[in-house]
Amino acid sequence: MNDAYPTDDSPDDGAGQAALFPLLSGEGNQRLVVEWIQAHDRYTLVDPDQPVETATFDCCILDGEMLQTHAETLRARKRKAKPALLPCLLLIPEADLSLIETDSGEIADSVVFETADEVVSMPIKKAELEWRTQALVRLRTQSQRLKERTETLELFKQAVEASGHAIWISDTDGTINYVNPAFESITGYSRDEAVGESPNLLNSGEMDDNFYSDLWETITAGDTWHEEITNQRSDGSQYVADQTIAPIVEDGEPRAFVAVQTDITERKELEGRLSLYRDIIERLEDPIMIQTCEGEFRLVNDALCSFAGLSRDELLGDGEYTFMDEETATTIARQKQRVIETEQPVEYSVEPTFKHSDREAIFYTSRYPYYEDGELAGTLAICRNVTDLEERTRQLHVLDNILRHNIRNELNVIHGRGEQLQRYLEGEPKAAAGTIVDRAETLLTTSEKSREITTVLSDSYGPTSVDIGQVVRVLAKETADDWPNADVDVTGPTQLVVSAAESITAAIEELLTNAVIHNDSENPHVRVNLAVEGSWGTLSVRDNGPGIPEFDRDVLESGGAIETLSHGSGLGLWLVYWTVNHSGGKINVDEREPRGTEVTIWFPLETGG
Repeated sequence: MNDAYPTDDSPDDGAGQAALFPLLSGEGNQRLVVEWIQAHDRYTLVDPDQPVETATFDCCILDGEMLQTHAETLRARKRKAKPALLPCLLLIPEADLSLIETDSGEIADSVVFETADEVVSMPIKKAELEWRTQALVRLRTQSQRLKERTETLELFKQAVEASGHAIWISDTDGTINYVNPAFESITGYSRDEAVGESPNLLNSGEMDDNFYSDLWETITAGDTWHEEITNQRSDGSQYVADQTIAPIVEDGEPRAFVAVQTDITERKELEGRLSLYRDIIERLEDPIMIQTCEGEFRLVNDALCSFAGLSRDELLGDGEYTFMDEETATTIARQKQRVIETEQPVEYSVEPTFKHSDREAIFYTSRYPYYEDGELAGTLAICRNVTDLEERTRQLHVLDNILRHNIRNELNVIHGRGEQLQRYLEGEPKAAAGTIVDRAETLLTTSEKSREITTVLSDSYGPTSVDIGQVVRVLAKETADDWPNADVDVTGPTQLVVSAAESITAAIEELLTNAVIHNDSENPHVRVNLAVEGSWGTLSVRDNGPGIPEFDRDVLESGGAIETLSHGSGLGLWLVYWTVNHSGGKINVDEREPRGTEVTIWFPLETGG
């Protein structure tokens, strides 16, 4: 346990496996309290020889002399733990009770009431010591849980407030009682103007009564409603939104509704008015094209013709293979197929070699589904020439490598000097030197994971073909070799070729390593399963460990909690998240019964893989 969060095995009454720290000046009393603690299954004994500054405990049992000796340290520990309670039980001989009744005594004013949470007189019966300790530990657990819930709610509030989607919450009568900043930005209505009103203030008149009737009937029945809607801003202008409204259900009944809107006006206008913009498109310096689902060009602008070195007539009816190298054309074909299968936009970078022109360029492409008469007809691509930007990125990458190299060199010096100090020092100075070594190792690990993440984020060439069947088996063997007490096995196809970022090996290694080193079982078991699900290749990692913290789950599944990320393992999980994200994949984390975690990742199958 620690000063901030209760352990999972703490019961509701707060007395399960509570760590008690005895600090008594009298040898006899100290021995009796230690024996009493050791005789209870619900308590664990914190070594009383540990420094008060670093000891981890749930309740400290001390007497007046030790209170005065460690008062400042205990006050600091209690302040640091707030708003969670870190209780202290003060035992004072009955003859000394007058000390805490004075208005001017040092113990009363500056020690007891700031440091001790309860004061009892000695001699004390074991039964009384039992219930007083239980009460303090129970209060600690309750305060910890309240702190955790408060922090979770605050994090959720920050996420909603920072969201780029318009979000509002209404009661079951439809009265709005919350809107986020994005709602204000998208609709033009301030929070004061919206709260207390109904969503009808956004009614543009474009949707008929049946639309709203279906909406209301759906959400009041406890179901989620998802449709596109045309709304009206406060200035009278209209916008098209992709809107989801979900009921917040309690005891089987909706108690509130939460709505999330994404402004898709630009996309809808692009789909509906594309033919009106052809003249403008022709004048743009960035290549723009529309292709059928089979990959044949339906529309190309002059910029594309210039890069391709071919006329419009030569390009129409053909595809990328006509004018660029086969490897790049295959990459583009794969991205087009992904748009067609998911009907979702994709973004990627390519650096083609042109067969009929000597032009060179690096393109950052946004590719969208293209519709005709409401039916998917192909894809629309806008290619931005980012050659100069890529050159600057490469220069910054070099600078990053130089800085990281220098920092690692200095950290290695610090680490080495710290180890030297450990060998020659004793006591607290040796412990301090140990801290220097540990922190240097942590920074070196963090630097390496940061480098891997930087590589992922700066990769402009998109996913490549990777046989994760072979990769996983090699990594599983290495993991088993590194941790002989761990059982690591792999099931599924020997060959499974997927489309993934180049950092996939490091990401899988991170998952396997975490499944072992964070496993508190005597014999860690890690099961890796590979499978094919439709157009996806799946990788699941199951363990029999204690489960995954909510923070780490949030990082893996959504890349959340950026502002709280400060440790090496968190960076490793971010590497996994960004690898999956850049691979066009998805990830899910499940708790297993009776214990353990299962992390499942879906990667797009490589064409022909």
